Amino acid sequence: MATTDKESSAAGTDKRPPMLGESNFESWKIRIERYIRGKPLGKLIWKSIINAPSPHPMITVTTGEGEQQTQVTREKTDEEFIEAENNKERADIQATNILSQGLPRHIFNTLNQTETAKEI
Repeated sequence: MATTDKESSAAGTDKRPPMLGESNFESWKIRIERYIRGKPLGKLIWKSIINAPSPHPMITVTTGEGEQQTQVTREKTDEEFIEAENNKERADIQATNILSQGLPRHIFNTLNQTETAKEI
């Protein structure tokens, strides 16, 4: 039995998260969490939504020589990320994207200025 586009949209698919309706927030919340947890990195994506994104990884480097040496802490470049840091950053980005795709246009337009999935 074929489903209609509306039913498919409400249930969510592997390619599109469930769409938030005007009066079904509690149902949508359950479905969006299940959708997210079913994704690769799902636990990290959900943590990003609940706890806010991970801070950018930092590294301490030593500059200068001899007595002129100083330690400086700076943000890591993408090339310096370890796999776990790459996964966290990817999850932070996916969290915002998934929630944005699950919102009707008029709600998305209101929340478009937010920076993180937690703010959404």
